Amino acid sequence: MKFTPRLPDENVNVSRTHPLAELAWLLGGLLLLCLLVFGGLGLAVDLTVDHLPTRVENWLGDYARRQFPARESAPLQRRLDALTAVLPPGSPLRDRIFRVRLSSDPRVNAVALPGNTIVIFSGLLDAVTSENELSMVLAHELGHFAHRDHLRQLGRGLVITAVAALLFGERSGVTELASDLFLTWQASYSRRQEAAADAYALELLVARYGQAAGATDLFARLAAKKGRRPSRLLASHPYPEKRIELLRQLIEQRGFPIAERTPLGDDLRRLSAEEAGKGE
Repeated sequence: MKFTPRLPDENVNVSRTHPLAELAWLLGGLLLLCLLVFGGLGLAVDLTVDHLPTRVENWLGDYARRQFPARESAPLQRRLDALTAVLPPGSPLRDRIFRVRLSSDPRVNAVALPGNTIVIFSGLLDAVTSENELSMVLAHELGHFAHRDHLRQLGRGLVITAVAALLFGERSGVTELASDLFLTWQASYSRRQEAAADAYALELLVARYGQAAGATDLFARLAAKKGRRPSRLLASHPYPEKRIELLRQLIEQRGFPIAERTPLGDDLRRLSAEEAGKGE
């Protein structure tokens, strides 16, 4: 009898499919899995933001402050305290204690960090010409806290870090590694988030001073400086002209008065001069 070799019947170990076709299926499956995980993390951001334990947010705050070296400032804290004192009744921010810190950074910038911390850059302090302008910026950052934007901007990295913190503890090596790899502090806010924070800030500014002077001054002056890269306050969407237009519309619609601006005060001027002296 002549032996005729042939392939065994198809089973779990033998396939009649071409190896390249199987490789394509494998790669396609892996890509689909990655897309599902990526999409799932995106959907989980809002859920994580709304249910993030306080202890995890406080740990995130400690981590964030290491990314933005800054010092406490009594003059800035007094302006922030004056704003939080007029927060609307029932505001969830009333249950928190906010701190503002000053960073010796020449950029015109301010950030809201987890753990109820606002960082004002020295470049912004140098740019403002009235207390109203400074209060508008502080109130804008409070608006991001009210809407939980300061956590949403961390994106999918927040989900991964929060899961690691809950599974392994906030100070574990796994959580530290996850935060180093996936957390980013450079993401900008969306157009909707910025517009909502501007509207929130305008209401708080009027509650503080009884009028809306200074609401658009800083934006208008910085936007007019041509040839310079816009600060984060202006670089994020919508464009500064649109933000100014929306604020002016709100002022008109709500009938907010415009009156005299409150000067910066000697304490803020001295603080700004000290920071300017460091750069010389």
